[in-house]
Amino acid sequence: MANHRTLKGRQRTIQRNLARARARNEQFASTLTDPKSRFRSTSNATTSKSSISNYMSRPYDNTENIAANLRDAAITDGIVSSTLRYYQSHPTYNYSLFPVLGHKVYDVDQNMKNDYIDAAYLLNQYNIYFWAPYFFKETLLDGVTYWYTITDSSGVSYLKFPLEWCRVASIENGVYRFRIDMSKIKDEVQEELPTEIQKAYKKYKDGSISDDDQGWYDRKWYIVSDKGVAFTFDQNILVNGGTTISPFAAALMDSVSLSQAKDNVDIKDKLDTIRIIHSKIPTNSEGVPTLNLKTAKLFDAQMRSRLPEGVVPVTSPSNLTNVPLKGAGNDGVFETVGKQTEQLFYSLGTSAPLFGGSTTSANIVKESVRKDANWIFTNLFPMLENYYNQQLTSVKTKSKVVWNMRFIRESRFTLKDDIASYKDQLSYGGSRLDYLAACGLTPIESISKLLFEQKALDIDSIMKVKPTSNTLSAKSAKQPSTVINPNKGQPGRPKTDNPTDDTDRLDGEQ
Repeated sequence: MANHRTLKGRQRTIQRNLARARARNEQFASTLTDPKSRFRSTSNATTSKSSISNYMSRPYDNTENIAANLRDAAITDGIVSSTLRYYQSHPTYNYSLFPVLGHKVYDVDQNMKNDYIDAAYLLNQYNIYFWAPYFFKETLLDGVTYWYTITDSSGVSYLKFPLEWCRVASIENGVYRFRIDMSKIKDEVQEELPTEIQKAYKKYKDGSISDDDQGWYDRKWYIVSDKGVAFTFDQNILVNGGTTISPFAAALMDSVSLSQAKDNVDIKDKLDTIRIIHSKIPTNSEGVPTLNLKTAKLFDAQMRSRLPEGVVPVTSPSNLTNVPLKGAGNDGVFETVGKQTEQLFYSLGTSAPLFGGSTTSANIVKESVRKDANWIFTNLFPMLENYYNQQLTSVKTKSKVVWNMRFIRESRFTLKDDIASYKDQLSYGGSRLDYLAACGLTPIESISKLLFEQKALDIDSIMKVKPTSNTLSAKSAKQPSTVINPNKGQPGRPKTDNPTDDTDRLDGEQ
């Protein structure tokens, strides 16, 4: 009977734990969803060339409008959309993890191995392969993006705030922090915001903010804690009032011009294909119609109902001059479209041959890929590395060693050559962890796979090297060797009875 009560008690405990877990997951998911689009930017896009010209004349006063137009162009303009996808998919986002050793003498032992696993596990929670490309694309569009970190036992997610709400407030160790304008938040929105922002909004509504309150600016700007992070490629953003525009903003005018040039092509096509049918109403010698208006109207209606699309009927008592409309449009509209397309690629800073344009040399494409990769390595990677390294400081390690992550400088367009370069470095003492990272293994994946293969599977005993012409010499293939290897079980460089100059120098012999 006692065992039965114990079993029921355990079942109730399990059910309560499951209920709590579901509640936490629902709360976590609801924070990241926005079914009413309440966190969407309120700025509207325009197709007017004059409006965009006005925006660009005062770019830092119209950052939200410029971002809205660029987002619209990313949907309606194939070149802008393809360029964004190209940049987003350019890097591999592979990364490695390493300790930052100082002047102290560290004991590189089992503790540091465990610390490596802890730091690698933390980075794995941030799901870098998913979020880093998303950060990159959104920042290319908006110029600056604002994110709030939401942590759960299952991982890390981010809530993106609209441009209209936020401004960059400071920079700490290369990580941008931002503030939120509480006057832009509505009551219906604040219920879905993180707890920190809800408390700040309540304090703002109560009017209990004083000039001495820490974390506030001008009594309406709340400076978000370290859970908030801003990403931007403009290092002068603090000088420009905490805001900036996209590096692709210059392409907006060219995108609108290209759209108008394509419209002109459509007009020309219609003019080239249109046909006019003239139904002349009979008249007397004085030019007065002999057919009453009602009958003429019936004839015209019957003719219109039977004509195919593209044929325009005209019913009148006057003579109609034959004016062929073929070629009446601007014959240079196709050339205009081509020039506008080239100009758009120039503004985006991307080579047109990458997207199927004509080229006189394949080296132009290769150099363009390298140029774009260098821009990404210089602007994107340091910004993300600063952020993730800041998060790594939260790892409490027994060895008290600081851990840093670093993105591998490689591109998907030159992946084979990049991996070969890291492989060649192994011959000169290069890092095996960097090589594994270049091959696409995350730090936690590398240590987990290697430990599992060696400790659990003893994979070396399973996957033995088969004797081949590459592993056996001609002499050893004929008869088994009876020479005992004096270096068996000894770490380091193999010894030899006939040392060379290189061997002596590497072994430290005189």
